[in-house]
Amino acid sequence: MNRPHIADTGLFVAMGQPSNSRYQAVRQFALRNDITFVLPERVYQELAVADPDVEAPPVDTAIDEDWATVAAPLEFSEPVVSRVMDGIQRYIANADDRPADEVERADAALAALAAQHLSAGTATEVYIYTTDIAAGEGAETVLASEGYGDSVTFVNGFRFIEDLVAGNS
Repeated sequence: MNRPHIADTGLFVAMGQPSNSRYQAVRQFALRNDITFVLPERVYQELAVADPDVEAPPVDTAIDEDWATVAAPLEFSEPVVSRVMDGIQRYIANADDRPADEVERADAALAALAAQHLSAGTATEVYIYTTDIAAGEGAETVLASEGYGDSVTFVNGFRFIEDLVAGNS
């Protein structure tokens, strides 16, 4: 079964431009392991640049090279997707001591996309790559409360990139 690798904005920002060694390390990892990073629409919208002076954002290069893709829209009509979205926003808000309505919806969309795949049976496990510790820990916690604890792995995006660049993966 499918094992989606869901990526956040921070992972792509940390990778930098396609000429950067961090970007190249993640690209090689994805290609070598036949992995396609899946970005929720909200994440892609944060990364896409509407500036005519910018030729192509790094995320678009990854999409063109087939090691990243944008997910279909979230199915908010599915109760688990809405519950997870709300749960992640509350978790991050508590962790960061701020109101839940100030939490970026892109952070919550990572876990909501994972829940959508797991609940539909299109995935048996998911990997969530994020540089936001609260979002990653929140995804594991909230998805565990939905019964998917053994199916979710939070990958610290900074550590992941560091390990790849150091040759540890």
